[in-house]
Amino acid sequence: MIEATLQFLAITLFLEVTPGPAVLFILYQSAFSFRNAVAGTLGLLTSNVIWISLVATGLGLILTQTPALFNGLRYIGALYLVYLGYKIIRYGIATPHADKNIEAPQGKSLWSSYRQGMFTSLSNPKALLFFMALFPQFTRPDYFSHDIVYFGALKMTCLAFVMIGYALMGRKLFNYMGRSSWGNVISRTLGGGIIVAAFAVARG
Repeated sequence: MIEATLQFLAITLFLEVTPGPAVLFILYQSAFSFRNAVAGTLGLLTSNVIWISLVATGLGLILTQTPALFNGLRYIGALYLVYLGYKIIRYGIATPHADKNIEAPQGKSLWSSYRQGMFTSLSNPKALLFFMALFPQFTRPDYFSHDIVYFGALKMTCLAFVMIGYALMGRKLFNYMGRSSWGNVISRTLGGGIIVAAFAVARG
């Protein structure tokens, strides 16, 4: 079990640190405050619970074996990412924020960050294919329920640690930028990256 755990952690950590829509989203949230980035991370974790639940109940297999439904979700998800990227490019971070960002002007609500985080992850149904390919490699038939909970918890722990790490990096970066225009340049670049990721999702 220890060997399987280490292998699972190695695979999961490698995939989590690889920049994608979730990483770009968390970096953008850190422009508003560290708390916004944490709220966004909680949204990502919520969507992971949904994906893992679909795998555990067998509904994920039904979804992936129904091309019209799966592709429909994929295109809807891609459109959402394009919409999110467009909003980021258009508005940037609106105004410079203070270091603590507790009472920053035109701040962003934590609920908004949480909701966007959840939808950002759910917008890519290919994540379900990843879960369905990865988990069977580590779960034992006689202990399926136990193992799915165990490795699911490991997956979400890795996600949380990696995203919080990116949030801290992003927060330091935007604090360093201070009142310069580079903060908006960076945030709009992140928005462009999310749009590029949207096209990758749409292509399948």
